[in-house]
Amino acid sequence: MSYVNMREILEDARKNHYAVGAFNIVNYLTAKAAVEAAEELEQPIILQTSVKTVKAFGITEMMSFLKPIAKQAKVEVAIHLDHSTDVAFTKACIDGGWSSVMYDGSQLALKDNIKNTKEIVAYAKPQQVTVEGELGAIVGVEDDIFVKEGAGAHAKPKDCRRYLDETGIQAFAPAIGTAHGVYKGEINIDYDLFEEINGFSKCPLVLHGGTGLTDEMFHRLIGLGASKINISTAIKIAYCQGMAAYLKTHPEQNDPLKLDGFVKAEVKKVVTEHIQFFSQMN
Repeated sequence: MSYVNMREILEDARKNHYAVGAFNIVNYLTAKAAVEAAEELEQPIILQTSVKTVKAFGITEMMSFLKPIAKQAKVEVAIHLDHSTDVAFTKACIDGGWSSVMYDGSQLALKDNIKNTKEIVAYAKPQQVTVEGELGAIVGVEDDIFVKEGAGAHAKPKDCRRYLDETGIQAFAPAIGTAHGVYKGEINIDYDLFEEINGFSKCPLVLHGGTGLTDEMFHRLIGLGASKINISTAIKIAYCQGMAAYLKTHPEQNDPLKLDGFVKAEVKKVVTEHIQFFSQMN
C-alpha cells in the first residue's frame, strides 16, 4: 500500500539515520511534482497541507485529488495536516482521510497543550492516523500562525519529557532555534538541546523551518536524530518565481499547460534536491 501514515516511514528513518522530506504542497500540480520526484528517487515522501490551503479547497475536495496521487504512487506517501491549532478542524481532517496530523498547541499553557493533544491522539488512534505535536515557539510565519522575532522560546527538556509521556504522540517537533519563512540574520540552532531531547524521546523528532538551512546544518541535525524535515517556503518560491520567470521569458505565450509544465519542473527540482540530501543519497 503506497498511501500510509508517517509512523513506519519515520521510524525507519530514525533507525537508519536519514530524514524524510515533508513538503507543503498547495495544489494538484505541486503534489504531483513532489510525488514524481520521490518516485524517481525511490524514496518515501510526506505531502503536507497547511490549514489555510485545506480551507481554500475544502476538506473533501482536497482529499479527492490528493488521495489518488498517493494511492497510485510507486513509493510510500503520507498526507499530513500541518500546524492545526483547532481541535475540531484537526478531527475533521482525520475523518476526511488525512493519514497524519499535527496539532500545534505550542502557544498554549503546557497543561492545555497536553490536554488537547491527548484528545487528538485518542481520536486518531482507532483510525490509524499518526499525530505530531510541538513544544516551544518557532519564530516566523506558518499559515496564519505568527511568532515575532524575540518571542521564540526553545523547548525545555523537563516539559518535553512530560509532554511526550502524557500525550503518546508519534512525532515530536521541539523548538530549537529554527524559523518559519525566510531567515533574516544569523541562524542559531541549539544542537545540544536537540541531541538531549532525541536521547529520551521514544518517537522520531521533526525539524520545522527547514528552508534556508545550510547543508552542514541539515547534515548535523540529521546526524543528531532529525527524522522529518519540513520544507514549505522553498516550494512556494519555486512555484511563484517559476511562474514569474516563464511569463517574463514568454510574454506572448498564453498556453496554461506549458506554463504549468515549466512551474511543475521547477517545484520538482527543489523537491528532488532536498530528498537527495535528506536521504543521504549523496
